[in-house]
Amino acid sequence: MNKNQKNMQLKLSLLGHAYNDSYHFIIPLLLPFFRQEFSFTYLQSGLILTIHVALRSIFSLVFGSLGDHFNHKHLFIAFGFILSSILLGSVIWVSSLPLVVTALLLMAIGVSTFHPLATAMVGEKAKPGKQGHDLSFFNAGGTIGLSIMSLLFGWLVQLWGWRMACLIISLPGFLLGWGYIQLKNEVPVHDSTETKLTYKSLYIILFTAHGLRNLGTWAILSFLPTYATDYIGLRPALSAWVISIFFVGVLSGNLSISNIIDQKSPLKFVNFATISAALLIFTLTYSTIPIVTGLLVFSIGLSQGFYFPAQNTWLTRVSTNKTRGKLFGFTIFVEGISATIAPSLYGWLADNFGLVFAYRLASIPILIGFFFYIILYYMVKTSKNTRLRNTIALS
Repeated sequence: MNKNQKNMQLKLSLLGHAYNDSYHFIIPLLLPFFRQEFSFTYLQSGLILTIHVALRSIFSLVFGSLGDHFNHKHLFIAFGFILSSILLGSVIWVSSLPLVVTALLLMAIGVSTFHPLATAMVGEKAKPGKQGHDLSFFNAGGTIGLSIMSLLFGWLVQLWGWRMACLIISLPGFLLGWGYIQLKNEVPVHDSTETKLTYKSLYIILFTAHGLRNLGTWAILSFLPTYATDYIGLRPALSAWVISIFFVGVLSGNLSISNIIDQKSPLKFVNFATISAALLIFTLTYSTIPIVTGLLVFSIGLSQGFYFPAQNTWLTRVSTNKTRGKLFGFTIFVEGISATIAPSLYGWLADNFGLVFAYRLASIPILIGFFFYIILYYMVKTSKNTRLRNTIALS
């Protein structure tokens, strides 16, 4: 890949991640307007989110596998952006509630193309020893996009209403789709030492740990503004900022790990990020001081910012070009299952035993996930496979 092509792909990856995550989170931003205009209930709002996450999870696995099979990851991503933009922009012309909801739900198909395939592309095209650096900045792009979108959407809605805001936000997606179409497809160079992944037991452990960790973290995120209002005593308008504090922590983690992740074992960062998240969440339930709570929420976000680049770097190193998209698709699929289960499960626990109790319980699956990651680390360390051992050789 020539230098110009590589620079174009890196820029598209950062912009694409920012925009794709914005598309994914557009539904939570729209729900207050649906409640006002269409008299949505909380149950209906929750069902839309659940179905959207479920569709995104399933199709992430589908497109991850298709991208590996046909070796045209960039074209699938282009299709995703164009489809999402058409569907989001279409809400300005349709007044029927079922059609609006259908368009937003079908956006999940377009959104699902990006994460498994773009993550694989960033890992494949990174220079040797720079995968962690590039993946960290790639993750940071998504966090920046979420932060900007929440501000931009609110400003556009005040000027022209939610339908026009959706149309305006959809337009750059067509340009991103065209940009991905312009990328030249290159046949991946397969290292002679590269072998098909047959480490099924390792991946069972990895995905189990990943699912458990996300079950706990999604429970925290789902009720964070509610927790700040009910137990810290913040006004609802201020409680919404707690989510911003979390994502500032995520961004800080992404950027701070970028210069050190390639010098250390990625699995060590995964283990540290997981155990620290469990301890910080448990500690959070004993704080009623706003500034202390803010620092703890920031620190939880920081651990999240360490976690995803580290795990993605490890997967990039141990996978092949023929399996990488499928593996990243499966991680998103597993995360989606956790994101689907967590709000309902911990909402029921909060209704029956209190939100503080539910939060304390949320640290337990993360802690169990940590022990699975420890098992994974030592299985890799004692493996006879050189490719695996090299992923933790640095210390």
